[in-house]
Amino acid sequence: MDSQDHAASADSRPEDRRRSKRFPLVVPVSLRWIGLDGLPIQVEGRAVEGSHHGGLLEVPDPPPFGKEAALTNLLSRQTTRVQVLSLRTTKEGVVRGLAVQFLTPNKEFWGAVGMEGQVGAEFQAGIHQAPPAPATSRWKSWLQFLLGRP
Repeated sequence: MDSQDHAASADSRPEDRRRSKRFPLVVPVSLRWIGLDGLPIQVEGRAVEGSHHGGLLEVPDPPPFGKEAALTNLLSRQTTRVQVLSLRTTKEGVVRGLAVQFLTPNKEFWGAVGMEGQVGAEFQAGIHQAPPAPATSRWKSWLQFLLGRP
């Protein structure tokens, strides 16, 4: 790469340098890792952004930067290994989000939401209040919704 190419890529916007497109989602997740004392820690929260390479999570008491953890999608029960890339904080230093990357890219981890790269507006707005259904029924209904089929 010559110096002009390097300068152009260094000045490009972060979203232009991403390995895969990010998309909004609302997926309950569980994050597990080993604490400094050697004991396992588990927290639950939600993913608010995703891609084929990771996501942005909202969880209480997140693991430290660089830590490896197991991330479970609580809708599909699929688990994958992740590494903490950054902690998103407010001006006051309160952690508001946790960026993680999959150790192995995974196009299926976020489920139907990830396959389409978007989520229905009524789901994002919290209007989707149906009682919990078995996972297979939920995924079938969600796929039908995304594909516009009754």
